[in-house]
Amino acid sequence: MKRLILTALLFSTTAMAETLTWNLPTERADGTPLDPMTEIAEYRLVCGEVVTSIDPTVAEGEQYEFRKHQVLPGYGAHDCHMTAVDTDGLESEPSMTLMLEWEQAAPRSPTDVLVIVE
Repeated sequence: MKRLILTALLFSTTAMAETLTWNLPTERADGTPLDPMTEIAEYRLVCGEVVTSIDPTVAEGEQYEFRKHQVLPGYGAHDCHMTAVDTDGLESEPSMTLMLEWEQAAPRSPTDVLVIVE
């Protein structure tokens, strides 16, 4: 039976986006070698009920940049995990679970305010 192993899932935050990083799986759950460049069809980021498919060719250097509104079901704290799916459709066990928070932000200030004196 082929099973995949996925390890180490990290999130980091920048001003506008989140960056997801992970270690590519290099073996299957039974210990046989796995070439992640040719044998992984997709990675799945699961946050609540929202599943985001990540093409392995899009994830440069094991990093994937995203916006919270694209991967989270709404504001609040959400448990997220990641899986790898191989080219045969076999899905790995979930990675460790991380909590990702999305707090509602106030609107930005108006810009280009003018006073017209007549």
